Amino acid sequence: MLYMDDLKLYGKNKRELESLVQTVRIFTQDIKMRFGIQKCASIVLKKGKKEEDDGIKLPDGETMRDLGQEDYKYLGVLEASQIKMREMKEKVRKEYFRRIRLILESKLNGGNVIKAMNTWAVAVLRYSGGILDWTKEELEGMDRKTRKLMTINRALHPRANVARLYLPRNEGGRGMKSVEETIRTEEHGLSDYIKCEEKGFNRFLTGLTKNDAKQEYKDLRAQQKEQDWKDKPLHGQYTKIADK
Repeated sequence: MLYMDDLKLYGKNKRELESLVQTVRIFTQDIKMRFGIQKCASIVLKKGKKEEDDGIKLPDGETMRDLGQEDYKYLGVLEASQIKMREMKEKVRKEYFRRIRLILESKLNGGNVIKAMNTWAVAVLRYSGGILDWTKEELEGMDRKTRKLMTINRALHPRANVARLYLPRNEGGRGMKSVEETIRTEEHGLSDYIKCEEKGFNRFLTGLTKNDAKQEYKDLRAQQKEQDWKDKPLHGQYTKIADK
């Protein structure tokens, strides 16, 4: 798994892994790129469990240490024999609410508060979509807590209509991105992309694109929120008057 200079190598056995490491080392030398051995480690897994090892010895005398019982990060995600779901969820949740509080404590006006939350805070959660197995209860809980913090900081009226908060501004809403919808949209997009790659050009022959399922989900959610707003006896008066 290669992404820029963040590499993860897999081998069926230690000999195969040593060969892959040596290939990477030679390549980095050829392009005058430093091979950061101090940031590298190896891990031996047998039946899904970590085992102690003496690391990987390189031809120049350096040794890639054994990871032991430590964890490591790949593309910012904490892993060991598998992704550390609980630890990563707590880390992402904590950073998200830290940014939400900073934004709400700022002196931005209402519109810019929403924009800042969408671009700076929600982005932290979007990265985890399709990687961490968020439950519906967890996502709804974060949305509720976000609205509670907004109410405490006078950015949202306690009796405001929830559906309107998440509708686009050009449709009469406030344009805020829902935590749950953001994560589910990323999951739909990733799932559709994988299916598209598996089917190759056959998918495009049907007239579909990689974003169809993702866009269908977004459109459906938007329709549901709009209908929920219109169905409210009091809050729905705005949409009824505007439609006339």
